[in-house]
Amino acid sequence: MGNREQRVLRAQEQIQQGGPPKGHQRQKQAGKLFVRDRLNLFFDHGQSLTEFGRFAHWPEEEFSADGVVTGSGLIDGRTVFFAANDFTVKAGSIGRYHGEKLIRTQQAAIRARKPILYLVDSSGARIDEVAGHHVDRDSAGRLFYLHSVMSGSVPQIGVLYGTCFAGTAYTPVFTDLLVMMKDAAMAIASPRMVEMAIGQKVDPHQLGGVEVHTKINGTAHFIAGSEEEAATLVKRILSYFPSSFDQSPPSVPVQQPLRNPNDIDDIIPEDPNRPYDVRELINAVIDGNSFLEVKAHYAEELVTGFARLQGRVIGVIANQPLVKGGTIFPESSDKGAEFVWLCDAYNIPLLYLVDTPGFMVGTAVEKNGILRRGRKFIFATSSATVPRICVVVRKAYGAGIYAMSGPAYDPEVTLALPSAEIAVMGPEAAINAVYLNKLNAIEDPAERQQMVTKLREEYRASYDIFKLAAELVVDEVIPPRALRDELARYFALYADKKVVLPPRKHATIL
Repeated sequence: MGNREQRVLRAQEQIQQGGPPKGHQRQKQAGKLFVRDRLNLFFDHGQSLTEFGRFAHWPEEEFSADGVVTGSGLIDGRTVFFAANDFTVKAGSIGRYHGEKLIRTQQAAIRARKPILYLVDSSGARIDEVAGHHVDRDSAGRLFYLHSVMSGSVPQIGVLYGTCFAGTAYTPVFTDLLVMMKDAAMAIASPRMVEMAIGQKVDPHQLGGVEVHTKINGTAHFIAGSEEEAATLVKRILSYFPSSFDQSPPSVPVQQPLRNPNDIDDIIPEDPNRPYDVRELINAVIDGNSFLEVKAHYAEELVTGFARLQGRVIGVIANQPLVKGGTIFPESSDKGAEFVWLCDAYNIPLLYLVDTPGFMVGTAVEKNGILRRGRKFIFATSSATVPRICVVVRKAYGAGIYAMSGPAYDPEVTLALPSAEIAVMGPEAAINAVYLNKLNAIEDPAERQQMVTKLREEYRASYDIFKLAAELVVDEVIPPRALRDELARYFALYADKKVVLPPRKHATIL
């Protein structure tokens, strides 16, 4: 081996060590893995990695690789680009070359049309190094521009470690799906800056901990209890996605459902107001152990997640009668819209399971933008060009079925179970709206109750699902036990669906 080759190998070996001992000590005290050990959890055999920009800031040990490891590797045999902060180097902070490496990795993922994984563990920008240059054309500020223009082109998956504020908190929120470690936190400003700006004293977790971002505002999609769990979760997420927007998601061998499809009629209660867990219904329809729920802790009245049906990837949007009766709130409108939009971007067909009394009413939701945010859900469904199937499971009242891809929203097919009820509003509300004065005029309570019962029965008869099927409001009423087979047949039938929306630059609804 010649001297020149030895020099390269010695330099590479030194760079592989990361930052100085004090940096490693801080990382170990925080209970976090060194970045290169972390990467080995994600990539096949830990031997498939190809780094670039390794010599950034060479030969200063304190700035090894300038605090970020970038490159590509194989995850379950598929190429994925990565950018992973090295917290042992200046606490993973973003300097000039660090930022440029991030940008080059994004550009490489765009050119190669491959997913990109961001492992975020950074204290923010190095103020003394980047200062006002964060707005330069090719500086770290361009990172968020590229996040935006590549959105929907290639999957962007993020994992958040530690506490990240300001600039480094933007990368996690720009990703398509974000895994947040249980001890992580992120916010637009640090607690110190918050106190300086508005006088509020708050710790990082009160400001932007996992509770805030998974339960209150819905920014993060998943929680991981350990680094190993985060890596396993990312691999599973990627298994539902194609490498780019113009490919199809990968298929796998068929698995039998966890619940017997013959149980579906027993899962759905006779009483339309009695709660049940819609996940039980989902597990009787999809392939066993294939459901990956997204934002499970946020807006729980709507269940969203990825699944497989006869080996094919689908997205599931289901009203959850167990929580708030399955009523659609502003938060669940956002949740549904974003999930539909994500699935449509990456060619993932959509299954809607409808059991909702509609959108919530009242001053609280009006102040919270129910109309504005509700239209986002309706807009996303209306604009989605992937195969869509609507199943009316039970209640479908008011405009709830609009957001849930009802007959007027051009699904491939609208199926109804015999428990289905489609109406502008439920019987109690309808009778009060139409017959309130007539009922109030009846003085005898027993006679009034008798009239209420009679009117309810008449109203229910008007939206009997067999009557609506006879009027072609729904395409078919099917036996509950046949639902899995019917869904598989229709998704296979429309696998090559092509639809062209009216010409436009883009819609005005976000």
